[in-house]
Amino acid sequence: MYEVWGGWAITAHGIKKNYSLAIEKDKIVDMGPTRELREAYSFDDSIGKERNILCPGFVDAHMHSFQLATKGLTADQSLLEWLKKYIWKWEADLDKEKARACAEVSFVQMIRSGVTSISDYSSVHHVDEAFGAAKRLGVRALIGKTMMDRNSPPGLEQDTDVCLKESEALIRKWHGKHGGMLNYSVTPRFSITSTDALLRGSKKLCDKYKLIFRTHTEENLSEIKEEKKMYGQSVIRHLDRLGLLNERAHLTHCVWTKPAELKLIAERGASISHCPGSNMMLASGFADTPRMLKYGINVCLGSDVAAYYNFSMFEQARLACLMQKARLHDPHAMDHEKAFKMATINGARALGFKDTGELKAGNKADVITLSTHHLAFSPLNDIISQIVYSAFPSSVNNVICNGKVLMRERKLLVANVYDIVDEAQEILEIHRGI
Repeated sequence: MYEVWGGWAITAHGIKKNYSLAIEKDKIVDMGPTRELREAYSFDDSIGKERNILCPGFVDAHMHSFQLATKGLTADQSLLEWLKKYIWKWEADLDKEKARACAEVSFVQMIRSGVTSISDYSSVHHVDEAFGAAKRLGVRALIGKTMMDRNSPPGLEQDTDVCLKESEALIRKWHGKHGGMLNYSVTPRFSITSTDALLRGSKKLCDKYKLIFRTHTEENLSEIKEEKKMYGQSVIRHLDRLGLLNERAHLTHCVWTKPAELKLIAERGASISHCPGSNMMLASGFADTPRMLKYGINVCLGSDVAAYYNFSMFEQARLACLMQKARLHDPHAMDHEKAFKMATINGARALGFKDTGELKAGNKADVITLSTHHLAFSPLNDIISQIVYSAFPSSVNNVICNGKVLMRERKLLVANVYDIVDEAQEILEIHRGI
């Protein structure tokens, strides 16, 4: 058993001062004032400092590790242009070595940014590499194979049965493995590249294995026009007609989703991943997250790398707030406490990671500490506000996931950062000039 302590803790019951967590194996077994816990337990180790803030680990609810190699090459594009000119070309050229390098660099950056749970919308091929990297580096991960069975380039479009059979093989191999740290989600890319046969097959897999269903939805106006031609109605209505809109559905973007469809999403209990950086980068638009929250939808945050280039959930929370204030000309449109929940507990719920996302006794020990010696907290006035509006990945000094210490005082313990970066640059820089 060991202790994580600090001058402040953001718990499920509010912010506490001079607080400690007692961690044994993978759980927070007790928590309370530091003096009381030290009298009650004999700790083998103590992590933290008096000027630390204890915080639940962040949850990146939507990203694409294999797209990391396109960083810097895909700026200033619209969604469909970005996909057709860059992403699909890179993805079709992907091999195991590149996929592994992309996953390792992505997950290392996320750990160093305070992310303990990830949702990786992986490639059509080489999904094993993302699972293997998550296992080696100790992050909690929901990963799925991208499925595309129409309107897709050579090397990515697959027969419907092949998509579903490969997905089921991955489910059997990885879902629930590594002590429940690794889980699988069924992930058709989006409606334009997914037949109804694929969507129906996805529902069967979700029902058979009790899995989360993920897909990109209503991100771009051009996409919506195509969907209207195909279905004669919104893709949200179409997914509902197929029985896919339920409490296990995890929709990404919903930038142009109308109020009536948002109400339907709320009624069905589905979650939405909001990716503000990506939506601005690709000029997709501004998702109406205040309305989503008003309707009771569980809204979480995703970096959507590599549609955006930054893994920082501090930045995504900040953009989520600033986007709405500017869009609605209302400083109260989105407050920092809602954004913080979107980056923590809401993300945990969307990914199906029970007993995570909050610091409370009995929960999994997914904990980070932030240093108030960092300039973001000088002076320290409002902890949540300053996390959202001032802090950066460099504010994070300790990262613990499932009770395992992944980073201690900014030193990564689960891998050599320089080795991973050097190898990745050697493997991936051949992609320059895509």
